[in-house]
Amino acid sequence: MEYFTEKLIKDEYFENRISTICSFNNAKCIFNDGKIIKIKETNVSIIEPHQVMVKWKQYKILLLYFDKDNMFLYDRTMPITLNELDKLLKEIRSMGGLNV
Repeated sequence: MEYFTEKLIKDEYFENRISTICSFNNAKCIFNDGKIIKIKETNVSIIEPHQVMVKWKQYKILLLYFDKDNMFLYDRTMPITLNELDKLLKEIRSMGGLNV
């Protein structure tokens, strides 16, 4: 079975907004580009979303997004907006981290 990949189009403005939110909350973010995997001679394709790893001290938050309207926390069952991300990071900072 042969397949090929192509890059998923990313939104630089949206990524800059995430970076700004992280920098205001003293968190670091690492972006990984998403991709589309197409299987040759079929109509099957798999979309791997863009990933953002947000780090604050020893805590990590994984964000997945396809575009500015589809951002998720950890997996597709927890949608999140930029405002909610900002509130989450502020809450974590105010508590000094989570007690896991």
